[in-house]
Amino acid sequence: MKKLITLLAIALLSCPLWAQQQVFTVVFATSDDGFLNVRSQPSNNGAILAELPMCFHGLGSGLLVERGKNWSKVKVGDTVGWVYNKYLGTQDWVNNTGKPKLVTIKDKVKIYGEDFADSGKLPVLFTVGKDIIIADDYTENGAYYQLWTAHDCLFIRKKDVKLQ
Repeated sequence: MKKLITLLAIALLSCPLWAQQQVFTVVFATSDDGFLNVRSQPSNNGAILAELPMCFHGLGSGLLVERGKNWSKVKVGDTVGWVYNKYLGTQDWVNNTGKPKLVTIKDKVKIYGEDFADSGKLPVLFTVGKDIIIADDYTENGAYYQLWTAHDCLFIRKKDVKLQ
């Protein structure tokens, strides 16, 4: 037993840092009615706190906080709650392309979407915390890294991430 505990401790300590970090995963509804109820607990009896809409231009509308067997915890805007997995779609931004990964270096890092109104300001779509792996498939675009979806793209400021 002592050997097993020692081996487990060595394995955990030798695990690369990126394996201990969270991956940036966007979520969206896949239901026929266009949204998914975000509930106060992982049950149909939980109070409805918000709605998670379907994809918007190929982008998710929320963030995955915790994946469960039947229910997952998500963040939609400032609301954190539970959604039923049967109607939940997800998209990870890590494709194992071999490039260094973009990892956030501070709390409340903003992820921006494209400016469809041509106002000159990128809209904030998500806010994530420190040590989140954003992507390993990206291009450089001025002061930003750009991440592509099937339809559109996301942006993150270069000064908010490190390459790992």
